[in-house]
Amino acid sequence: MTPLLTWIFSIFAAIMLFLHGLSAFSEEITRVGGERLRLRLQKLTGTDLYGALTGAVSTALVQSSSAVTSMALGLAHNGTFSNRAAFSVMIGANVGTTLTAWLIAMKIVGLGAVFVTLGGLWSIVGPRPWRQYGKALFYFGLVFLALDLISKGLEPIANSPSLTEWHALLGSPVIALLFATLLTSLVQSSSVVTGLAVLFVQQGLISPDVAVWLIAGANVGTSSTALLASTVLDVTSRKLAVLNVSFNLLGVFLFATLLQPIVGLILDFDIAADQQIALVHTVFNLATAIIALVALPHIWKTINQWLKGTS
Repeated sequence: MTPLLTWIFSIFAAIMLFLHGLSAFSEEITRVGGERLRLRLQKLTGTDLYGALTGAVSTALVQSSSAVTSMALGLAHNGTFSNRAAFSVMIGANVGTTLTAWLIAMKIVGLGAVFVTLGGLWSIVGPRPWRQYGKALFYFGLVFLALDLISKGLEPIANSPSLTEWHALLGSPVIALLFATLLTSLVQSSSVVTGLAVLFVQQGLISPDVAVWLIAGANVGTSSTALLASTVLDVTSRKLAVLNVSFNLLGVFLFATLLQPIVGLILDFDIAADQQIALVHTVFNLATAIIALVALPHIWKTINQWLKGTS
């Protein structure tokens, strides 16, 4: 095998590790929580704010807004959640997913090997009732170990002459937005695209002003998971999934208009470029969530009528 093919397969192998590690971590956390997690979620979603906080914390824990959004749809479908509670959880899920960018920006990826080692050992030699937590720690470490491998694999092309041409392709905000939306829809995880965007900035492969549009696109693309999950549920659940898409599109509209002065200000901050991206991601999702939560009491009656098919 040629060195080029070896390098290509190494990069894709690391990305596959990241994808499957993230999926396994999410499933493991959900399995460990089990019915207790579902009952707790039900109790914690009594108001819009609590629902959003529940969505944010749950997403930060499982590192997957797609998983939390899909779970919210399922719980609304079986009557555990009200439609409003499910939507408030979806609002918060986008905020929770910003933790991924911060973990990468703060170089937590370097601890991936430590978490894999400790989690792997604990799942083998730890007290049997607690071994399941070792598996969750193992998969958590695997996610960041994979990101570390991706980062190291990208180093050789940081100074490649073709980099300028590739950067030019994504130079348009619209192209970057659409590219990230499509990529997120394909891999079914905004955390993957967000993580790669931060890594690309760290390696100097793209500039921060391009990366912020990739992150905005990832927010739209992650809606595809809920849409996919809703196809096997009832009509109301499908409408909730469409509502989630509308919410994320509203967020991108706000990002492209009202939030641009704030984004520009953050990109001028005297901090590392990857931390600028993480901060933009956080401000973007927080602002969208706050606006949605403020507006929700005033528009919910109309939304609920549409969900129930009476208007």
